[in-house]
Amino acid sequence: MLSSAIQRHPFIRLLLPLMVGITLGYYFPVSSLPWILGILGCGWVILIVGFVLLKKMPTIFGVSLNLCLIACGYSLCSWHLSETNFPFTGQSQPCLAIVKASPQEKPRTYLLESDAYTSTESPHRFLLYVAKDSASATIRRGDTLSVYARLQAPSNDAMTDGFDYVRYLKRKGITGTAYVSAKNWKYKGHSDATTWIQRLQDFRIKVVERYQELGFEGDALAVLTALTTGQKEDLSDELRETYSIAGVSHVLALSGLHIGLIYGFLLLLLMPIWKRFPSSKPLTILFIIAILWMFAVFTGLSTSVVRSVTMFSIHALAMFREERPATLHVLALTAFAMLLFKPLWLFDVGFQLSFTAVAAIIILQPRLDAILPRPSQWLTRRFKDLLTVSVAAQIGTAPLVILYFHRFSTHFLLSNLLVLPLVTFIMYGAFLLLLLTPIPTFQQWVADGVNLLINSLNKLLHGLTQLPIASIDHLGTNVLEIFLFYLCVYLFLRYLTLHTASRAISTLFSVWLLVSCHFLNAIIG
Repeated sequence: MLSSAIQRHPFIRLLLPLMVGITLGYYFPVSSLPWILGILGCGWVILIVGFVLLKKMPTIFGVSLNLCLIACGYSLCSWHLSETNFPFTGQSQPCLAIVKASPQEKPRTYLLESDAYTSTESPHRFLLYVAKDSASATIRRGDTLSVYARLQAPSNDAMTDGFDYVRYLKRKGITGTAYVSAKNWKYKGHSDATTWIQRLQDFRIKVVERYQELGFEGDALAVLTALTTGQKEDLSDELRETYSIAGVSHVLALSGLHIGLIYGFLLLLLMPIWKRFPSSKPLTILFIIAILWMFAVFTGLSTSVVRSVTMFSIHALAMFREERPATLHVLALTAFAMLLFKPLWLFDVGFQLSFTAVAAIIILQPRLDAILPRPSQWLTRRFKDLLTVSVAAQIGTAPLVILYFHRFSTHFLLSNLLVLPLVTFIMYGAFLLLLLTPIPTFQQWVADGVNLLINSLNKLLHGLTQLPIASIDHLGTNVLEIFLFYLCVYLFLRYLTLHTASRAISTLFSVWLLVSCHFLNAIIG
């Protein structure tokens, strides 16, 4: 089943060697630009040679294409990592810092994501921790500061849970950090020049302020802000833990669920227009795509949002054709394009969970759907669809959740069945709330209803966390076990497609390998 799917979807075959190259470049990078260009050039030479030999030896072309993609992935990843290289001196030095994002308030400092210009270097992105006082409280995005501080490379010394903080910052394009005391910075000026992207992100602040004016506060405000703007900084640790134990942390991270609601609403609103006036269909579809990408920028262009918007954009463009592209092909094309643009996304947890969940739904949900009888009533069918989608997504993402968060939520099915309908009403209520801004009275009524729904959602999840064995914590696994788990699923699906003795034996052997590996790790650990 999956092997034939790979043959039918060429972008899957292109994606795999690109991922291999990015992985090699991530763990064994070269920082010299000539070396990077040399490796990239060798890849293209190999591809050209393979193309010349295509008619005589077709297999050579396939091998050369894979080698070229590996070289491209390796070169792109090495180049992105090399952008964070900086000659740290260990001494304090003057630099000019331009604040690129709104300051984040910490207990004792303000965190400024800034482009730092030194006397000899091109700008690098640094995290500046400026001591909190009345002067630093006035810093805003666009300010230029004269700073005297010790720029230092990030370190994992303070990490007690094994989190690789250094690689995390490198993936974000952050070169290093610096602490700036109150007396070691001066305000130099402010630039009001903003791009349309910055204007959209500034508008996000105004939306949150409007929520506060309408009476949202505390956890209700934090949840609404996360669901509609992508900002999760205001979520308390207790609230995050509640959603994590309940197995619904994904609803707080903007993804396919939220983008799908917006896409469905736009289609429902605009489809009658192009059915009445067919000539307006191209402009209407382009308008939908533009709205989706504006929302992606508005929410900060997280990996899960970019993935969702890209897929829905391709789906919208496919409306120009009678034959729709296969969903798995669209998913592979989306991943391929995103990794070409930013290869380090491959190691982002949100990227991995987002693509794994969608791939599992595409591959496993039809199988699960075929096992259960098809209900005759519409509501029962929707319940069954929600059930099978939740189980499929959980099968796909559970190993990664255990790897990164060491937890398995046992009541995930019940949580999703109760929470997803509530989140849908909250999202549509929030959109209606913003549309009613010119009518304050009606807007306040809708705001009160949304506030009630969010508080009910939080109370419901808190109640679910009190159920016996709500989650199994402190679980341990490793990358090898994750690979073996997905191998078991793949081989099992092949066996379901064709019941042969060889496929049954290979499936059982993979299960034996997985159990043995876990047992050995438990003994050694």
